[in-house]
Amino acid sequence: MKKLFFILLAFTCFCVKAQEKPATTPAAEKLKTIAASLNEYSNKAYVEKVHIQFDKPFYSLGDTIWMKAYVVNGSNELSPLSKVLHIDIVNDKGIVKTTGTVPVTKGLGWGAIILGDSLLQAGNYHIRAYTNWMRNMGSEYFFDKAVKIGNALSSARTTVADNNTQGIKGQDISVSFFPEGGDLVTGLTSKVAFKALGTDGLSREISGYVVDRNNKQVTTLQSEHAGMGTFMLQPTPANTYTAIIKYNGAEKRIALPKAKDSGYVLTVTQNDNNIAVSVSAGSNLGSIAFVAQANNIVQYAATKTVERNAFTTLIPKSRFPEGIVQLTLFSPDYQPVAERLVFVHHPYSYLTVNLGADKTGYKKREKVHLNLNVTDDNGRPVTAAFSLAVTDETKVPFDEVDEKTIFSNLLLTSDLKGYVEQPNYYFTAITTDKTNQLDNLLLTQGWRRFAWKDILSHTPPPLTHQAQTGVGISGRVTKGGKPVPGAKVFVLFNVGSGILYDTVANSDGRFTFTNFPFAKGTSYNVSAVDTKGNKNFKIDIDKQNYELPAIDNLPYEQPANNNFLTYIENSKARFEGLLKEKTPDNAIMLQEVNIKEIAVKNSSSLAGPGNADQVLTFIDLLGCQYDLSKCLEGRLTNIRFKPDSAGTPGAGMTPYSRGFDTPMTIIVDGIERPDGLTSIMSADVSSVEVLRGGGASALYGLHGANGVIIVTLKKGDINYSAYETTRQHGYDKADGLKNYTFNGYDMRRQFYSPDYTQPANKQVPDLRSTIYWKPNIITTYQGKASVDFFNADGTGNYRVVVEGLGPDGKMGRQVYHYAVK
Repeated sequence: MKKLFFILLAFTCFCVKAQEKPATTPAAEKLKTIAASLNEYSNKAYVEKVHIQFDKPFYSLGDTIWMKAYVVNGSNELSPLSKVLHIDIVNDKGIVKTTGTVPVTKGLGWGAIILGDSLLQAGNYHIRAYTNWMRNMGSEYFFDKAVKIGNALSSARTTVADNNTQGIKGQDISVSFFPEGGDLVTGLTSKVAFKALGTDGLSREISGYVVDRNNKQVTTLQSEHAGMGTFMLQPTPANTYTAIIKYNGAEKRIALPKAKDSGYVLTVTQNDNNIAVSVSAGSNLGSIAFVAQANNIVQYAATKTVERNAFTTLIPKSRFPEGIVQLTLFSPDYQPVAERLVFVHHPYSYLTVNLGADKTGYKKREKVHLNLNVTDDNGRPVTAAFSLAVTDETKVPFDEVDEKTIFSNLLLTSDLKGYVEQPNYYFTAITTDKTNQLDNLLLTQGWRRFAWKDILSHTPPPLTHQAQTGVGISGRVTKGGKPVPGAKVFVLFNVGSGILYDTVANSDGRFTFTNFPFAKGTSYNVSAVDTKGNKNFKIDIDKQNYELPAIDNLPYEQPANNNFLTYIENSKARFEGLLKEKTPDNAIMLQEVNIKEIAVKNSSSLAGPGNADQVLTFIDLLGCQYDLSKCLEGRLTNIRFKPDSAGTPGAGMTPYSRGFDTPMTIIVDGIERPDGLTSIMSADVSSVEVLRGGGASALYGLHGANGVIIVTLKKGDINYSAYETTRQHGYDKADGLKNYTFNGYDMRRQFYSPDYTQPANKQVPDLRSTIYWKPNIITTYQGKASVDFFNADGTGNYRVVVEGLGPDGKMGRQVYHYAVK
């Protein structure tokens, strides 16, 4: 309410005379009602958006797609709502070829997709990502990225046919016209925007001119970028207008929208500091109202009685956040009569991300140390979440304009309906021309996160899809077709030595388990016993099949063909080298090894690696996708877990040795962690060693008196994914239990980065294109972080891309290059 009060005090910005003071008038009260109605609607229709950073722009069969997801609200702050992200790979026929789920914690999630040739073939695809809640707003607002996939595994040279060939050769185009504000009005000069599209849904560059009903030329037109442009037109009474479009040597006549006899024309321009809003009409404007909103929040509202037919005001751009602003003009009866989208750019609102290496140039297979330093627009350090990808640019040529960045996605395309070609074009090397071309885009692109008629009529949004807080199991217990109320239902997950859950069926025999942390494909058994101890019941498990949203027919932009072919040829050489050495992709050929020895290799335990009362390895933790406290609960002998003292719902658990009232000491990679196990994801853990007491824990002095849990995180010198993929885990199902397969999260994989200080790793050619991937970088309170990795055998420029989000939705991105000789 404080924010709305400030807005109403700012009404004088819309007035002609500076001495006029805001007053509580019926018009002001009406604006309060409009703002309150929008706020009410927005609270119900909570906005979620998704951005994903990928390791590279295109792939081959046999590759792994590495990705980091940022789930945010309408203000681009990390969203606390959804805990599950769905990801689909859709082919050019609109068929979902594979789908997966990624766990999301505090708006962050990451995962990997293996491009196997059993489900996919070379072609053009779209990767779309969404939460279940986002389905309420329509698939137009899903994250979507076009991806080209080749086949470097084939012995023959592989290319992918251009799906755009027919559209490029075809002469048929469509051109749409959009008068600024909504309508042409007789006698009033308007800006008219246009957009030209081919049959493939992609833009076409056109030229032409406009004639009236007497075939007299009144103006010319020429597209400026992506088939879009503008021209000025003043309709005369009883006249009609037609555009003569020239394209590929042919002409096409298209009628312009008919002018209204009366109405309003809204004209918007901007400079570095202000947005200029002009309103004109055929007669005196009378009482008009104006509302400007961003992120579904009213940022500016004003009303004024104007005794003439034109009016202009300036609105400081500082009132608005970075991104799209919707400007709406209301008539005297408070009906929306004109509308306009503008993009407000604040050059210094982003996080400053300084990325640098310890050297300007490196040798092949040399160790690289990168430092990350992040500050806000006032130079203060920022704690923020980032992801980082390093690629060999010789093998993976990039065009920054074609990238889908955190800026172009969260600030632009995630809030627009329809397909936007090369959105990062508007954020790369910004010029006056590009600013005008971005304005043309917003004149022609759809935006409908809400309709004013719904706001004014207090019509609530249809919310049929609930936010998912996890993945679970539900079903029904019956006997002879009748429910068994009060039956105790047991679910035993075949992970490690087994994890058991139980609940009680309701009066209809139904039961529900929620928020299981296990991976897709994990087996589980279900049994039930009634209050008398009887066990022979029928248990029906509800299908976990997820209903896929409808597929939009999206166009596909081709990457630069030479860039893609360069990548495929280099990938082909890499795969051939791996096969020659009989080495699986991205891994040294695995021998029979002692998993425990591998897991504790980097242990910091003072008792010595593996010398503990109990050791769990990354294999034991397979399938558990939650934080480590939840994954260890019930699996550590003589250790109990209690909710943390804060009692926060969904918070982690604190471990205690039995017989002790003081928590155990947690050591992570040699450093004591007072925040416990909650902040550690199990997928990042190599081993857990437990020292319960006696001589081993005595090595830690007073800190070890109540027992010690030593956690060793995964390091890049071990190919964990290869061990996890080849290792068979689980155990035989118990007698009399029915076995099921859990449709849970896709297994989180660890990116393999070789350690070339180890002699064994020097035997195999290293032709990787993705050199390093780190999805979960958190800067310290000093705004700093660092990563270490080894170069591959490729020489030339290596490209480092880091993206991330800080507090209050501030985002950052940096691209850095270094040379390898």
